[in-house]
Amino acid sequence: MKKTLRTLFPLLVFLLLVGAIFLVNTLIYTPSWLSINAPIGRIRNFAIPEPQFCTSIPPPGESCNAAILSGCTVFTVSKGDRVFFGGNDDYVNPDSYYWVDPGGARGYGAIWVGPPDNVQQGVNEVGLAYDANGLPRVDVNPHLELAPVSGGYSNYPLKILHECATVEEVITWVNTHQWHTYMHDQMQFADASGDAVIISAGADGEVVFTRKPQGDGYLVSTNFNVANPKNGYYPCQRYETATERLAELVTQEGELTEKDAVLVLDAVHVESGASWTIESMVADLPNGIVYLYYFHQFDRPVVLNVAEEIAEARAGGPLSDLFPEDVQQEATRRYQHIQSQKSRYQVLGKLWLGLVVASLAALLIASIKKRKGLVLWIPVVIILGPLGLLIWLAAGRGRKAGNWQAILVEAVGDVIPTIVGFIAAAVGLVLIPGASNSPLLQLLLFFSLPLFIGWLVFQGPLLAMATKKGILHTLLQRLPHTWVAANLGLAGIFPLAVPLMNMSIQLPLPAWTVVFWWAFTVLSALAAMLLLLLYEGWSVRRGYQGWTSLARGDGQVTSAPWRKLWWWILLSYAALIGGVAGYVFIQQGLSV
Repeated sequence: MKKTLRTLFPLLVFLLLVGAIFLVNTLIYTPSWLSINAPIGRIRNFAIPEPQFCTSIPPPGESCNAAILSGCTVFTVSKGDRVFFGGNDDYVNPDSYYWVDPGGARGYGAIWVGPPDNVQQGVNEVGLAYDANGLPRVDVNPHLELAPVSGGYSNYPLKILHECATVEEVITWVNTHQWHTYMHDQMQFADASGDAVIISAGADGEVVFTRKPQGDGYLVSTNFNVANPKNGYYPCQRYETATERLAELVTQEGELTEKDAVLVLDAVHVESGASWTIESMVADLPNGIVYLYYFHQFDRPVVLNVAEEIAEARAGGPLSDLFPEDVQQEATRRYQHIQSQKSRYQVLGKLWLGLVVASLAALLIASIKKRKGLVLWIPVVIILGPLGLLIWLAAGRGRKAGNWQAILVEAVGDVIPTIVGFIAAAVGLVLIPGASNSPLLQLLLFFSLPLFIGWLVFQGPLLAMATKKGILHTLLQRLPHTWVAANLGLAGIFPLAVPLMNMSIQLPLPAWTVVFWWAFTVLSALAAMLLLLLYEGWSVRRGYQGWTSLARGDGQVTSAPWRKLWWWILLSYAALIGGVAGYVFIQQGLSV
């Protein structure tokens, strides 16, 4: 055995080092790729190089302020004398709003998507365009010494399109007027010359301008702050995809067309329960032509001439009214399909809860005359539902347990706290403000919560009932065992459960979706049980047991000491790293 350990030790250390590098590159963001020029007064210009890595999952978390869309992709691309401004507006509504501002004495006229108190996109009569990306709220220096601006948050882009014709004028306007005390977005403006700028909050709370390179080129923004990626959801697959497509367009032969821009929007449009692409716009800025698309039907545009729209301003109303009846019907069908997916999760959640209640009732009825071990089996059945009931029938009905029954009981006792901790971590990432923006908090939640819940809530209090040595002694005794069990449990659950959570996440998070996550996590725990059975087999054959003693109501809790479990701790981390790698592989496969 010692010879085997000496052989395995270098391999385990190597696997842990490689895995640590993998985890850092997969889960932790470091903004070293962002080059920042020295500040000049209140304006700072940022160059955006190609991101070094990206992930296929838009992380869940804090929803953006309702005044700004929760997800969007916006870009400006220019080549020769061709300039296109494009944007997907992604949210959870079935429709948007279209209206015309005739301008006149107040300034330039413009067409707008989104109601006046929540404008989302706009193009004015001289070819200045606007769109925005939703971000988590951050405080900003309003510079109250500058010229005041009347109206609310959404009034700023209205005034800018009234008063400005070029990006240079936009920058001058912002630097001479008071700004908001906070920002929950970043604004992109582009003009007919091909100039473009993203206005966002810097890390120091000052307004920052990120400029498009002069000449042929592009500027892209999604739902991370290009000047401070910690503010937002970085890395972003939509950003990477749009950047790759636009780079190809700029370097390819031939003239740039609106169809090229539409293909970029099509490549990054969203169809999920969390949000979907309601409306898309491509604006040919030099020619004053706007192409609108409803519910990502990119083969059925409405083509608007901005000058004509302003000259004959129609009454504002639902965006869908601009489109033919068949386009509206198709949009309705797509919206109903999304809603049916939500209903499916609700039905499955209710079915699972019913199975749990029925399994618990069956356990209690069957245990009326023999209540020994219920202190273990009640939480097992509550958490595992019918799976827990089957395990009780196989290994926990009061008979004297052989080795295989003891191994199964030990494995099920160790997997239930991991399930509880995993679901708590997933819900916390969605509900805790800013959790999705903190890689450290994500790591702590997913990889520490199951350990501490298992140790402090399950192992200590419950197993102390099977021994007379008290909770503190039991906690100290069970820590190395709990550490191994939590890592092996996560290694099996993480790669299977997280991709499904990404597919089914909805904001706000419905309770029945959480119940559905619970059900699928239990199914994923079958893979965790296989890993745990290997470990528990090693442990039980050496006379160590905990949950078996609690189930029988006799015996003592015995656990392997640190000196015998150190190599299992290393092996469990190797398994956990393999689980994270499996998750990345599965998630990328689902994203293709």
